[in-house]
Amino acid sequence: MGTGGPPGTGPDRNHRLFPEAIVLKVFPLSIPQRSILLALFLFFLASSGPLGAAERAQVIAVLDGDTIVLKGGQKVRYLGIDAPELGKEGRPDEFLAREAFETNRRWVLNQNVLLVFGPEKEDRYHRRLAYVFLESGLFVNSELVKRGLAHVLYQGPDLERWEELLRLQQEAIKAKRGIWERALQESETFYQGNGRTRKLHRPGCPLAALIGKANVVRFSSKKEAYLKGFSPCRNCKP
Repeated sequence: MGTGGPPGTGPDRNHRLFPEAIVLKVFPLSIPQRSILLALFLFFLASSGPLGAAERAQVIAVLDGDTIVLKGGQKVRYLGIDAPELGKEGRPDEFLAREAFETNRRWVLNQNVLLVFGPEKEDRYHRRLAYVFLESGLFVNSELVKRGLAHVLYQGPDLERWEELLRLQQEAIKAKRGIWERALQESETFYQGNGRTRKLHRPGCPLAALIGKANVVRFSSKKEAYLKGFSPCRNCKP
């Protein structure tokens, strides 16, 4: 299944341009002026609430559809999304995992990117968590969701960006784009969600039994849950 042309092309390219890129497009600036603008912009990010830090970096390797390696060896996991997993230890690739990986690699490998971090800078594997923007201004996380090559993953209180990603997921679901061609096939008569973590479980999943009563959310279909931003449990894989 194709996912369209390269990022930064097409009629809606400016819809998700990073503010810095919009300014640079509207106001042609010299190199020193751009440096001053970037410094002011990063200062603004550092003092503007939940997304409190940003930095530029070069991508030297791409591990899968949502993980990259920066110059210096630091791994970065894309914030707010989860791409299909490549097969490991004899397990097969998840549906469209290879396409998500190849698309991500085509976009970001050897590119300078802008990383914008959320409240939690690292996950339990010591990977930094970030929104990733190309120099063109394209928001990589959102483009993967838009093309159906990743689903949203709730990771805390940065609801503005998460809701932006969720809107794109809802559009992809309705169009059955990418992973949603198969992910909506039903395998249970109902599903159990965790309203706190926004994870979706099969009714017999051991992790579902641990959900506190106040956080239990019941869904009659996977589509209903995914439209509300729940993501599949990695244990029971509904």
